[in-house]
Amino acid sequence: MRRFITVYKELSNEAKASAWFVVCNIIQKGISFFTIPIFTRLLTTEEYGLTNVYQSWMSLIIIFATLHLQYGVFNTAMIKYEKDRDRFISSLQGLSTVVTTGIFVIYLVAHESWDSLLGLPMVLMLTMFAELFTSPALGFWSGKQRFDIKYKGLVLLTLFIAVASPVIGILMVLPAENRGIARIIGCALINIIVGSVLYIYNWKKGKALYVKEYWIYALKFNIPLIPYYLSQMVFNQSDRLMIDYLSGRDKAGIYGVAYTLGLVLNFVINAINSSCVPWKYKCIRDKKEKEIKSVANGISILIAVMLSMLILVTPELTHFIAGPEYYEAIWVVPPIAASLFFLFMSQLSINIEFYFGENTRLIKGSIISAVVNVVLNFICIPTLGYIAAGYTTLIAYLIFCATNYTCMKKICIKEFGEEKWKLYDTKFLMILSCIFLGAMVVMTLLYP
Repeated sequence: MRRFITVYKELSNEAKASAWFVVCNIIQKGISFFTIPIFTRLLTTEEYGLTNVYQSWMSLIIIFATLHLQYGVFNTAMIKYEKDRDRFISSLQGLSTVVTTGIFVIYLVAHESWDSLLGLPMVLMLTMFAELFTSPALGFWSGKQRFDIKYKGLVLLTLFIAVASPVIGILMVLPAENRGIARIIGCALINIIVGSVLYIYNWKKGKALYVKEYWIYALKFNIPLIPYYLSQMVFNQSDRLMIDYLSGRDKAGIYGVAYTLGLVLNFVINAINSSCVPWKYKCIRDKKEKEIKSVANGISILIAVMLSMLILVTPELTHFIAGPEYYEAIWVVPPIAASLFFLFMSQLSINIEFYFGENTRLIKGSIISAVVNVVLNFICIPTLGYIAAGYTTLIAYLIFCATNYTCMKKICIKEFGEEKWKLYDTKFLMILSCIFLGAMVVMTLLYP
């Protein structure tokens, strides 16, 4: 322990911050993950299916209601407007509020029709919009903490949300008649409260809800990215919506548990990627591109090993997380976990595209991949069953990864030249991908 503490003290502030951001995300999502057994036993498969449908629609509507301004444009702006970060964040928060208000008005004008179409009661729609108004504030504040290398406040706040959210959820579910609705409202409540506090904090720091230059810059950057964010929503949520429509809400609930298991390491991968983006952008800015390659290889190996271990213990994990009625979900987890690996590979390319402002190149690959996923779902779910949705998602992510790599290659050749364009070790990453897919197949065959 003394040696560990000595090594930790010798780390740079950037390394300490990155480590704490990853640990923080692991604790947050770990607590959320290990409360799943409680909720799967408190809720019926239909009630659990309702929570998945709510999250699916939330993932779609948030794209239009907030333009995902805490992503995409945010990271590049933290470099571009380094000396005016607070005002930029405050103005983006104002822009997000205006857009969300517009979508909310559209909903209120014909709320009964929207409630019927989405299959959600009005109380859940109002809860959703409360989250939409406040959640970007948390995203903006957290992102700035990463760029400013201030991890202590973020760690404490994340731990508070991680503990309070499931506790409030359980307390609201136990006495409720409709436990599905209570589960959703309980978990949303903490996010709304924290988001509201940070909304006021961000505004006081920046003191500007409207800055014409920043609004124009953000809109030009993020509006072309809407097809990309929609494709991500299709990858992450359309399976459950289509299973709900084609196979029933109970199957959507089972698939939702499987999807949660398959993506259980997503928070770790996102934390690693989010922590590396500021460092990676600084390497490119300071002409230290060679350092990126070795780090990318090491992280890719780490993620492949973690996902392989997840696939290996899926049957036992499913027994622990859910009851016998969810057990057939084990067959969905391997392709979903493999999809996560190729999402990370895609992110390696997307980070470079964002840095050079070539975000429009994402659109073609995003649309193609999303369409492939939807078409294959319509063909395979009725004929092969809902488990096929996991494999259609994997196929779509493979296509998505390939298209983004092609786009990144063109950008790097343009920026660095033919001889120095390789920021990543392409051959190594391809071999690693093939080994990982082979291991996934072998481990799945060993489940019986």
